[in-house]
Amino acid sequence: MEVSMPPGTPEPSHEEVHAQKMHSGFLEGPLPLAFLVGVLAAVVCALALLYWMGASPASVSEPKKIGIISLLQVKEADVGFKAKLEDLGYADVEYIEQQVIPGPDLAPNTQKAVREFVAQDIDLIYTNFEVQAKIALDLLEELERTDIPLLFISRLHEPVSYGLIQSFDSSGNNAAGVATNLIEIIGKHFEFLKQISPNAKKLGVFAEGFQIPAVASEYYAEVKQQAPKFGIEIVEYTTDVPPPQAEAEFHRIAATIQKGDIDALMHVGGHYYVTQEEGESNLAIRLGIPMATNYEDIPRGGHFTFSNGTLESGAQLAVMADKIFKGVRPSDIPVEYAQKGILSIHLGRAREAGITFSDSMLSIAQNRYEDDSAFDEE
Repeated sequence: MEVSMPPGTPEPSHEEVHAQKMHSGFLEGPLPLAFLVGVLAAVVCALALLYWMGASPASVSEPKKIGIISLLQVKEADVGFKAKLEDLGYADVEYIEQQVIPGPDLAPNTQKAVREFVAQDIDLIYTNFEVQAKIALDLLEELERTDIPLLFISRLHEPVSYGLIQSFDSSGNNAAGVATNLIEIIGKHFEFLKQISPNAKKLGVFAEGFQIPAVASEYYAEVKQQAPKFGIEIVEYTTDVPPPQAEAEFHRIAATIQKGDIDALMHVGGHYYVTQEEGESNLAIRLGIPMATNYEDIPRGGHFTFSNGTLESGAQLAVMADKIFKGVRPSDIPVEYAQKGILSIHLGRAREAGITFSDSMLSIAQNRYEDDSAFDEE
């Protein structure tokens, strides 16, 4: 390209012409090697920075503040949640934890925790059980704070029918979570009972008056649905006394049950008498029959349980939390079934009851308890 100069203007030097073309963006000919190397180095650095930011979002973001509303019985889920989050790079999370206890005060205590979390400008609420999750979701909607995401584990309810979500594909709200496959879990309990006692026909359950309906009703409905498929009749023990008298009423009824009245017991979580699983376990030992229980209740009673991997379910939620912190809306995160089922057996109580686990149960049991020393004394 020719550059015209006004008359009388001295001819520019070669260096001046080169500088002018550089400034105008009209440099002709091959680019200098040093220039190309510099550009390439800048591009590589930029790509490395983008990769690092994508791989370690927590290390370059503001510290997160997570509110936990926890039931003590499933605290393993909390451990799994925190450990997985740390593995994902969230090493500086501030956890604000509130523990609630099943019973008349669960709802007000859960609501109190939610209000405190809102006041502290929480980034996310985590619940390890569906009951406090439903209470929290309803209150967040009432407070018009559906901008706060909530994660849950649903253990005794199907989350759609319970009202936590609209569908597994999309919650339709500010929640996401991990659910128990009740059909599978309860079916496994019946299978294992029949392996231990093939001739079992009558299953004892402490039902109406002992169960907290909001916690136990859906799980127990599935128990009743499946029992006939295994040739089992349910023998219900019920009461109409008020809940404060549930413990005394349980012991009164338990004392009337004799050998031969029932062939097995199934404990259903969610009961007014707080340590009812221990009372049922003592009854099973006295009668010499097998007892199935929930995972969260085996520390105090029962011979076996097949349940979600609680630790693993917490880790599943941590992956969802990571997605939320990266900007994904909870309603765009599909609700998942728990990825792992675990058989736990209590060998010590089985010996006391005079029952024997099948070889197949012994071979697949992930947790084997010789006595209660493996459990915390809380």
